[in-house]
Amino acid sequence: AEMMASNPKWCLSVTEWKEQFNNWITHPNADKIMLCTIFFDYHLVFGNKELVDDISESIFKSIHKYEIFLNFLALNALKNPPPLSFFRQFLVENSGEHKDFFDIKARALMPLVDAARLLILSHNVKNISSTIYRFEKLADLEPQNKDLYDSCIDAFKILLRFRTNQGLKHNDSGRFIDLKTLNKPDRLKLKNCFKPIKDIQELISIRSPFPQSDL
Repeated sequence: AEMMASNPKWCLSVTEWKEQFNNWITHPNADKIMLCTIFFDYHLVFGNKELVDDISESIFKSIHKYEIFLNFLALNALKNPPPLSFFRQFLVENSGEHKDFFDIKARALMPLVDAARLLILSHNVKNISSTIYRFEKLADLEPQNKDLYDSCIDAFKILLRFRTNQGLKHNDSGRFIDLKTLNKPDRLKLKNCFKPIKDIQELISIRSPFPQSDL
C-alpha cells in the first residue's frame, strides 16, 4: 500500500479515480480485473469520508451500467481451484523455486479473500474491506448461508494463524509450506479448512451469471 501511495500513477483526484474505476469496470481485461481486486479494497484512514463515499457510489453506478463485470470478477475468484485434488492430495507448486511446496496464500487464503469481495460487492456494500468482517456482513444479509459464511471465517482465521506460525518457525513469510515438515494433526487441520473454500466457490459458480436482482 505504501509503495502504491508513493507512485504518482496512483495519486489521482476523486474525479480521476472515478474515471479510472469506470474504465476498469466497463472495459475489463485480465490486468484490469487484477487491479480491481487490489484497489477495490480501499478504505478511509484519515480525511473526508464523503470523498470515499462518492467514489464508492460511482463504482456501483458503473457496475450497474455494466453488470456483467461481476461475472468477470467471479471468474477471477474461481481461478484457483480448491486446495485438494480429486484424490484428496494437497495441490502443490509443480515448478519453480517453490516446487512441491504448498502455497497457503494463493491456494487457501486468496480464494476466501476474493470470494468475500465479490459477494459483498454483489450486495452494494463497499465500506467493509476486511475479509472476516465481509463474511460477517454476508451472514447477516443471507441468513440461509450463515453456516457457510461462519465456516469461512473460522477457516480464514485458522489459515492466517497457520501461516503466521510457519513464518515465525522458518523466519520467512510463511507462504510456502514444506508439507513434509508437518505432522499429521497439522495436515488434518489444514485439510479441514479446505471444505469451506470448495463450498464458497460452488456457491459463486451457482450464482454466475449474477442477476440484476442480486445487485
